[in-house]
Amino acid sequence: MNFDERNAAWGGSIRYFRQVQSRTAIREWSVWVEKNTIFYSWGQVGGAMQTASEVSMGVNLGKKNEMSPVAYALDRAKEMARKKNWEGYREIDPSGEFLDPMVSTDIDFNALQLGLSFYKPDNSMGAGISKKADKGEVWYSRKRNGLAFIISRGTGRPQLYSRRMLRQHDDEAGTPYTWDDRFPHIVASAENVMPYNSILLGELVMNRGEKGEDDFKHIQSLTKSLTPQSLADQQAKGFPSFYVWDVAFWEGRDLVSKVPVSVRYELIHTVLQGQLTSLIPVSFWKGGEGITPQTMLDLAKRELWEGFVVVDPNGIYGDRAFNFKGKPDRPGAFCAKLKPEFEDDFVAFWDPSKGWGEVSNKGRYSGGVKSVALFQHNTKGELVFISNVNSGLTEEMKTNLSNPALYPKVWKVKYSERSYLSQGDDTNALIFASFVEERIDKTPSECVNDLL
Repeated sequence: MNFDERNAAWGGSIRYFRQVQSRTAIREWSVWVEKNTIFYSWGQVGGAMQTASEVSMGVNLGKKNEMSPVAYALDRAKEMARKKNWEGYREIDPSGEFLDPMVSTDIDFNALQLGLSFYKPDNSMGAGISKKADKGEVWYSRKRNGLAFIISRGTGRPQLYSRRMLRQHDDEAGTPYTWDDRFPHIVASAENVMPYNSILLGELVMNRGEKGEDDFKHIQSLTKSLTPQSLADQQAKGFPSFYVWDVAFWEGRDLVSKVPVSVRYELIHTVLQGQLTSLIPVSFWKGGEGITPQTMLDLAKRELWEGFVVVDPNGIYGDRAFNFKGKPDRPGAFCAKLKPEFEDDFVAFWDPSKGWGEVSNKGRYSGGVKSVALFQHNTKGELVFISNVNSGLTEEMKTNLSNPALYPKVWKVKYSERSYLSQGDDTNALIFASFVEERIDKTPSECVNDLL
């Protein structure tokens, strides 16, 4: 029988589970039921085992769907065993032999495939997850402003990969340098906690300022320079941490597509609890009274945080968790971004003959402005195209601003999110951009963005 079949047929006798950690620390967990009481013990093999118990009072007593204290105790114990199985504990017989074979997957943990892509949160909350948030049924995990990286451990030491599954800097191809050489402290921390055939998803991050805002510029510098310079900069200006926001595989088990988010978050905290490490567990808040989308947005603005990822703790991502197509899926029903609205100043141009903005072909606005092109200067003083904006333009603007000679202008524009080529995104663009006002007090040369 497989695990599910054994669990369904179980009558309450003692069962043993074992998880082999990477540093030969073997942990065991066992569970048994006596009448309406669940007993379970845990600890490290060879060390003292702790034991606890839980008394069942039954549920829905006196109703058609009632479960007696004895029946509910067994049902609850089965759920506890199932959760341990999700977490990577494999059931063993009294002699210590595993009852199930090791799980096989299409993942090569020793050399992740180039086309492998793990999920991304939806850019905004849709109707489904918004309704769950209104009912307090979601969790909010802090979104960090860093660079996405992946740690995989096969049968040897952990290895660092970029979001595109590259093992090294583009300019260091053909050299012996890998990301492991650039961030050896992160690899060492991962080796202390990761079992074989496991994958952690996260961000390279660096705290700056009293409120703990993220220093993305420092992280960008550490990843864009070559390895010797990066190591010197880390020594001089600070070492980054790895913010673990999900565990994809654990001891060969596919958690990211088959196990609820809540189990994965709890596993991260269990593994990293009490560790002096460069790995930081995901920060999250459970929705409910006083924890709403608005209060979390207020918190993000107050603390200068990028925002949150809103997750359904019971969500199972299924075939949207990862693929081998080279482009991530977005399980929007269970996972979406919640970010404060931002504003910035941009250089605005409208000259469709040069590809700057668009001409309207609708009714009375025909020949007028449909959209205006937005630019910002990089640190070299070069104008970089960001995206077009059409929302927020009044009827008067669409008619009266259709003259290229009136530009450039400086416009304040609000948006919910923006992407950067420098951060590995496909474009420099604004999400849900909308015109706010013209900045007559500012010159185009002042519209500078260090991230371009």
